[in-house]
Amino acid sequence: MPRNRIIYQSEVLYCGPSPATGFHFKSGASNRVGATLAGDLGSGMASGLVQQLHRVQDISYSFSVDRTDVNQFGELAAIDRVVLTPPTVSLDFSYLLNSFSNEKLLGLTVDTSGNVSAIKNLLNKTSDERNYFIKTVGEGVDAIGEGNTASDVISIGNGFLTNYGVEASVGSFPSVKISVEGLNMAFETGLATGTFFTLPSVNPENGTRSSNKYILPIATGNAGPGDLDISVLRPGDITFSIKRRDASSEGYLTAATGAYTTPGQNLDDNADRKIQSFNIGLSLKRSPISKLGSRYAFSREIDFPVQVTSTIEALVTDLTTGSLTDLVNFDEAYDLSMNINKPGEGGAASSGTAVRYMLRNCKVTSQAYKSSIGANKMVTIDFTSQIGGPNQTTVGLFMSGVTSDLASVVNNDIKIAGSTVQ
Repeated sequence: MPRNRIIYQSEVLYCGPSPATGFHFKSGASNRVGATLAGDLGSGMASGLVQQLHRVQDISYSFSVDRTDVNQFGELAAIDRVVLTPPTVSLDFSYLLNSFSNEKLLGLTVDTSGNVSAIKNLLNKTSDERNYFIKTVGEGVDAIGEGNTASDVISIGNGFLTNYGVEASVGSFPSVKISVEGLNMAFETGLATGTFFTLPSVNPENGTRSSNKYILPIATGNAGPGDLDISVLRPGDITFSIKRRDASSEGYLTAATGAYTTPGQNLDDNADRKIQSFNIGLSLKRSPISKLGSRYAFSREIDFPVQVTSTIEALVTDLTTGSLTDLVNFDEAYDLSMNINKPGEGGAASSGTAVRYMLRNCKVTSQAYKSSIGANKMVTIDFTSQIGGPNQTTVGLFMSGVTSDLASVVNNDIKIAGSTVQ
C-alpha cells in the first residue's frame, strides 16, 4: 500500500564509524564481503557499528550538480553539459542536549579532564569522515522499536562535519545544530530489518561506490541506561563562569584580580548576571583537494585558522567603569564556561555535570545595546577564539561531561532477515 505522507514518527537518523569506506561491523577483521558475509548470514546473527543519534528534532538534506557547457563555433546551443566537479551533498540536522553521546558518535572529543581539543580527532583524521543514514519505516508506525516491516533508507556517503553550534536560552531546551558535506547520496527501498546493504561512500580516486556492507540496528529511545536515559537538559540548570587569563603565564589570575574588566555590562562571576541566551559556533570550512586522474576530491581539508565564536545576550543591569581606550590598552582574554547539570529527581535539586563547554582564550569583539518602549534593555556581547593544535590546552573549544563508550552503545547481535545480501 502506497504511503500518503511521512512524518517525524517514522524516521530515525544514524551515523557510521570512520573512515566512511572502511569496516562497519563490530567484530572480525574483514569487510563482510564474500565468504565472511555468507557465514554471518548462515549463522543468522551479526553486529554493526552504525549507531543511532538520539533526540533529533529536524533533518534536511539535498544535492546539487554543477555542469560545464561544451560550446563550439557554429552552434548556438552547447553540444554537451559535462560534470567536471562532484555533486554537492549537504545534510543539516539538530537535536536536544541530554548528554554528549551524539558528540562522541559524530567524532568530537569529549574528555573528562577538559584539556583535549573538541576537534582533536578531526584534526588528526582518526574520526573525520563518516556515513549518515535516514531510515523511514511504514506509515503510522514508530521507528523506535520497529523491526518487523521493510524500511526505506536515504544515506549520505563520505560526510564531513562543517558546522557545530550549541544554543541555550530562557524558555527553551539547549540544542545543537550540525551541518555536514558529503560526496554521495544513495536511495534504497524495501530494506528488511537485519539486511546487509552496500555503503553509500565512494572511492574518491575513481568515483565508484564502495562494495563494503552495513547493517542498521533497531532504533532505541535512549543511548543507554543511567545518565544516558535523561530525557533532556533544562535552561534552569545552566551556570556560567568567566575568568580572565594572565597573558604572561597563560594561566588564570587570582580570584581577586581575575574579574571580568571589559567596559560595559558587568559579566563578572560575582555579579548578578541576568543572561538570557548563550551560544557557541564552530565553523569548519573545507577546501576540496583534487588531482589529475581523480573524479572526486581525494581530500576535503579544513581551512585554517578556524574561528570559534560565542554570543551572550543579557539584560542590562550593572555596568563596569571604563572606555574603549581601556580595551585597546589592556586587551584582556577570558575563559568562558557553560555548565549544564543533570536534572534532579523527585523535586530534588540538580546535581552533577551533564555537559560542559569551555571556550578558552577568547576576546570581546563587539557589544550591542538595544532599548525600546515596553521591552527590557538588552546587551549582546560577542567573543571570539581560535582552534589550537591537539597539544594546546589554553586556547580553543573543549568539552567534558556524560558520554557513552561505543562498546556499550552497540546493540547486541541482531537477527539477520533471511539470507538477503543486496
